This record gives sequence, structure tokens and C-alpha cells, in this order.
Amino acid sequence: MTPSLERFRRPEFTGANRCWPCTVLNGMLLWIGVTVLTILGLPFVAVGLAVAGFGAIALRGYLVPFTPRFAPQLVSVLPGDPFDHEREPGSLSDTDSPDGETVLTTLIDADIVVPDGEEIALEPSIRRAWREEMAQLRTLEMDDLAAVAEEVTPDSIDARGKTRWGNSYVVLDPEDASITLLPRAIAVAELAAARALEPHVEDDRIRLAAGRPFRTLLEACPLCEGDVIVSTSTCCGDVTPVGSTPTEKLVCPECSVRLFTYD
Repeated sequence: MTPSLERFRRPEFTGANRCWPCTVLNGMLLWIGVTVLTILGLPFVAVGLAVAGFGAIALRGYLVPFTPRFAPQLVSVLPGDPFDHEREPGSLSDTDSPDGETVLTTLIDADIVVPDGEEIALEPSIRRAWREEMAQLRTLEMDDLAAVAEEVTPDSIDARGKTRWGNSYVVLDPEDASITLLPRAIAVAELAAARALEPHVEDDRIRLAAGRPFRTLLEACPLCEGDVIVSTSTCCGDVTPVGSTPTEKLVCPECSVRLFTYD
């Protein structure tokens, strides 16, 4: 790539950090602009816009300036948020969770997680069991995945599958609390964790709550088994104020899913 094009490129919005829903949105806006110019009898201008627009999207991630700032607010007012710009994915721990210290202490005492300096690591046999459970759950239809959620959650919670604007969820509907939406990848990871812990942890509340911290230890995507990365992209629902540092997110670039947002 020439130095001039390299200066034009925005790596924080391209490559592994590219937000594909917003890329599609920009492509649609470009297509509309090119179509309007063609209808108005300006084919050369339309071609110029198409070339410049596709070049901007390829090199910078976006054609419309400041897309990462306005896109999340824009799509959030649409029915069902078709681009899935959610503030934070739901979790099984949203149902009825012990505090984090209790969960961590229980997992350490059961030799499920092992302190490694300031970090923690999964005991190898637990990680293998977790992977095997994820391999089984990822093949299920959403209604069958919801049936698994029904089994591991309290009787007071109804679970069902739902697809909205092409995004699949397990919906947890408690009798006396708000609904929780588990995106498919989150549901697979956390339900697999709860099932993998059944022989080792008696308290079902601990097993459900463990799914969220387990997600921070994912080495591969629960859906495609592809590599996961930590991204600081400011898209996908994360609007960063000027002068602030973007939040880090664990994502699968292949599936364009966010698996965890770090504090």
C-alpha cells in the first residue's frame, strides 16, 4: 500500500476491528446515492461516487463521517435494533446471581479455576468438558437451545427461542423480573459452562453465575470455533466520548459477535 493510502486508512475500523453491520449500512447508503445520481442522468458522477465510496469503506471502514458515533443511537430507535447494537449482552447471571467474590471463591475451592498471578485459568479437564458441551449445543436449533436453558434455570423462569432481524436469542422470562435476552453465542457458552460444572458444583446458582466469568476465558468462538480477539473498536454499540479510551471487547471477527465487554 502506498504511503498516501496508508495515511488514509483507519485500522481501528478495518480488518479484525471492522463492524460488518455498519459496513453494510454504509454500503446501502452508497448504493442509494449512486442509484439517485444514475436516475438523474449523471452516470459519470455516479461512477465517481461508487469508486470513491467503495474505496473509503474498504480503507477507512466507513463512507459517512463519524459513523461509529451516530450509528448506535440511530439504530437503537429502530424496532428490534436490526444491527444488534446492544449495550451489553444478557447473561444467565442476570437471573439470580451470588456476588462475584462468592462465585470465584467457590470455583477456586473446587479446583475449577486456578489463580495465575493476577489472572485466573481454567483447570484443563474443565476446559475440555466446556468445549465438548459447546460443541453439542452449537448444533441445536434455537427452540432446543431454549429447552436446555429451561432445564438449568429455576422453575420460575420460562425460556424460549427467538429470531429478530436475523439475530437469534434465548429469551429468559422470569415471573417477577425483566426479560433477559441471551444472544446465541452467549447462550451456547454459558449453558455449556453450567452443564460442564454439574459434576463439580452443587449450587445451581453458582453454576449459572459462572458462565459470565467463563466467557472471559474463551479461546475460540462458541459458534464457529474460530479465533477470538480483543478489540477496541468504537462501533457495535460502544460510543466513546472524546478524549476517553474505547472499551475492550472480546469478539469473534468471523461471526461478528461480541462475547464480552471488559470493564
